[in-house]
Amino acid sequence: MIIDVHTHVGDLRGPDSMKRKPVSWSSLLQRLDEEGIDKAVLLPIGCSPESISFPSLFFPEASLVSQIKAARRRSDRIIPFGNLDPRMGGAGNQKPEAGDKAVETDFSWILERFLELGCSGVGEVTAHIPFDSPLTINMVRQCAAYGLAVLFHGSGPETGFYGLWDAIGSPRLERLLQAVPEATLIGHGPGFWAEISADLTPETKNTYPKGPVRQEGSLPRLLRRYKNLYADISANSGHNAISRDRTYGVKFLNEFQDRILLGTDVCYGDAEGRMPHLSYLRELLAQGAISREVFDKITGSNAQKLLKVR
Repeated sequence: MIIDVHTHVGDLRGPDSMKRKPVSWSSLLQRLDEEGIDKAVLLPIGCSPESISFPSLFFPEASLVSQIKAARRRSDRIIPFGNLDPRMGGAGNQKPEAGDKAVETDFSWILERFLELGCSGVGEVTAHIPFDSPLTINMVRQCAAYGLAVLFHGSGPETGFYGLWDAIGSPRLERLLQAVPEATLIGHGPGFWAEISADLTPETKNTYPKGPVRQEGSLPRLLRRYKNLYADISANSGHNAISRDRTYGVKFLNEFQDRILLGTDVCYGDAEGRMPHLSYLRELLAQGAISREVFDKITGSNAQKLLKVR
């Protein structure tokens, strides 16, 4: 079984991409069929203000719950995730006696609803706050208590981006992993994948660095140390990380074969928007760079086990 752990349905176009086609349910399912993908995880969009594109507000089934329910109607192919922003229920519910202390939102009500709707996880979390914010830790801890994996978008420390942010070396992500060892965290995004290599600057952490991996970054170290961390290879960030240095990329895939997940993160419904991740893995398999066992784990069985997919 081949599973794509990172898909969206909706209108993610911006001012410079209005000629592109939004991702509809029909275009998503057509792509899965054409690429030989059996199932896909649907990550609802529009949960955090930093990642909302204005066209998405007018797309059919634009709300979080409507996206989950639409995914559930296609349960033979689609695995729904819920989504949350760690800041939900914050200042608006602040009690006068709490002073400056951050409110620890009780997410149990919505997490119970997610489970009732068949959700297997929460994400993609895109709030631009620190990985180790008390708000992030609070939300992740509660997701773990309900058995829901959390898939996050990682970014650099600069403003103007979306996604949980961190400094070079991923100290804040490590503090989150230490604070909630019972949680299952799935990493994605430029700030996460750029850390495959140590030669980063604050400016390049949120980009797609090129060239050989001469010295390992924090990502391999964290994957070795924290068994609850998984890596979603979707988008340009993931594909760039595993292909920029073919020799090291193959080593990385083989070493972490049990915790790497195939994802695509296709954001447009046209042919140009498709991603090369699965074809690249098939190429490595055909060349003997990875074994059939490694290929099967990365493209499906890891996700099947993690998300309890039948």
